[in-house]
Formats: sequence, structure tokens, C-alpha cells
Amino acid sequence: MAVTIETRGSEIRDTFLAKMAETFDAQAVERKARCWDWIFNPPLGPEAPAVSVLTAWREDRFVGGSITGVSAYMVRGERCYFLSPYGTNIDPKERGLGISLIKAFYTGPHRRIGIPIDERFARVNEKYGAHSRPRVQLFAPLRAGSALTRRKPAAAPVTRLGNAVWSAWRGISSLAGPRLKRGETVTDAQDFGVEHDAFWHKAAAHHPFIEVRNSAFMTWRFRHMPIQSYDILQLRREGELRGYVAVGHEVDPQRGTAQVADILTVDDDPRDLALLFRAAADRLEELGAEVAAFGCVPNEALLQAAQMAGFSRSKPTRPAQVYYGSPEDTAFLDEDLRNLYLTRADQDEDY
Repeated sequence: MAVTIETRGSEIRDTFLAKMAETFDAQAVERKARCWDWIFNPPLGPEAPAVSVLTAWREDRFVGGSITGVSAYMVRGERCYFLSPYGTNIDPKERGLGISLIKAFYTGPHRRIGIPIDERFARVNEKYGAHSRPRVQLFAPLRAGSALTRRKPAAAPVTRLGNAVWSAWRGISSLAGPRLKRGETVTDAQDFGVEHDAFWHKAAAHHPFIEVRNSAFMTWRFRHMPIQSYDILQLRREGELRGYVAVGHEVDPQRGTAQVADILTVDDDPRDLALLFRAAADRLEELGAEVAAFGCVPNEALLQAAQMAGFSRSKPTRPAQVYYGSPEDTAFLDEDLRNLYLTRADQDEDY
């Protein structure tokens, strides 16, 4: 009996999670369970496509599926909606089912954006018309003594000393980088409203391809997200909002890393970005992280600013992939992809 692919809504929750529990660890299943209703209610308005689940059935038995999220992007000044696959969940006995789901995902005229599970799926996505843009992870050591002890437990007696020495070195190094001037502040955001929306419109005019980061998105993504708390630090100059950085409170127990989830300034000025990166690293150190990590599609300003703020290591990671379902749009795809601004906040790695 052939597998049937169908689109379902949030009502498939319990069936989807039960199948997920067969191959994923309990923590991953719990995270999806807690985030389920939040995932299905992004603040996009009635004109946006609905979040859905692409499901696979053999007769009446659920054998796999993938959540299809929906995001709003500004592309060349126009608000567009993109579909994103995540939470892919397949019965391992169903050979080739992953390919069938990918093929079904690429059916229809919608724009699509996502991060492949691995290189094999990246190649399959490209076969069906997706174009790729490299991504990197950048790292800033924060607690060298703790990081050393994690790798070499015998170094435990010098953990505190190592942390103290490294913290002092970071402080000295920061003197060579950008520092706040008179009239500049970095403070915690309390909420988002008219002021943030005015900032967002200025930033959007400078970025030809970027996910909408208006006050509704910021509240949904960073205040209402069910399984992690975030601090949003805002840079102001003479009272004017110039940029923000978002840091997650969750520290990876295996690696000691915590994430700079998002960063945005009005005009990608490297100095402004560096001030925010430095503030983010300091906050993550206060939260107990050993290493600050930041994932993005790199551009010159982000890389320069991160280096100025002490992000001294980088490694390539899975690419961002974009697909345009309309032939008229496809003519602009490569040009648009070169302008893509994408950080962890635009992905599903936090949930």
C-alpha cells in the first residue's frame, strides 16, 4: 500500500508527538509539546498561510510528518510569506519517506526557507530547486577555566583562577575595542511598541531580505516563547534606539555554550554591532555560560563586529536554503539570497 501525503492542522498534535517519541529522546518530545500551540500562532495576521503539518499515512497509520512553519519577510521592500519545514519526524522503517515529504513540501507557488538536517538533505533540497547560502557559528570564550575543566577534569583545582585570569584579560582586551561614549547606553528592554516599530522600519529599509522583526514578532519570539527566557539589550544614542541584541538564558550542559539569538542595528554599523556583541557576551558570562555562540548567514559587518567583541573562533554549519515556487520570482532568487540577513532567531533551533 502506497504512502499518502496529506496536510493537517494542529489537531494532529498527539499523533505527531507519539510518533516522535519512537525515535527522539524524551526531552526533544517535551520541547515540541510545550511549544506546539505557540508554533501554530505566530503574529502574522489573517492574510498569511496557516501553519500546518505535512503528514504521511500508510492506510490509516501515521508514519511520519513535518511541521510547516510560516514567517513574514521583507524582500526588496515587499512583505512576503515563507514556509519553513522543521520537526521532521519519520518512522525509520519507511525507507524513502523523507524524500517523499521533501518533494511534497516543494509543491505549490509559495516561497520557502529553511535549514537542512544534514548535507544529504541539503543536496536533495537543491535537487528540487532550493538555493543555498553558507552559515557559520562564531564563538567567544567567557570562562576559560570552566571550559578547560569540562575537557580535562584534572584541571578542576585551577578552575576559579583560570576564570578570573580570563575575565581580567577580556576586560583589558575590551579597552582596545569600541566603548560606550557619552550619550550612549545599553540597557534591558522591558517591552516592545511604537518606538521599536519605528526602529524596525528604519532597519528594514537598510536590509533587502530580512524576517519581519516588528514589536509583535519580538513579543511572540522572545517574551512568549514557552521553553526559554531571553534578555533583550538595547543600544541607545542620545535616547534614540539604534539596535538590540537578544541572548538566551539556556546554557548547553554538554558544551557550556549559550546563544546570542539575534542582533540588529539600524544600518549594520560595525561599531554599534560590536557594542551589542560585547554587552551580550558580558550578560552570558553573568548567566554562567563558558562560551558565547552566535549563528548567522555572515556578512562583512557582522564578522567584523564579532571579531572586535572577542568572538575569535568560527566554524561552518548547515546552510540556509531558499526556494521560490513562482518562475517569475525565481529570476531574483540568487540576488535576493546574497542579501539574506538570518540569525538563530529566524530558525527553529531553540524549539
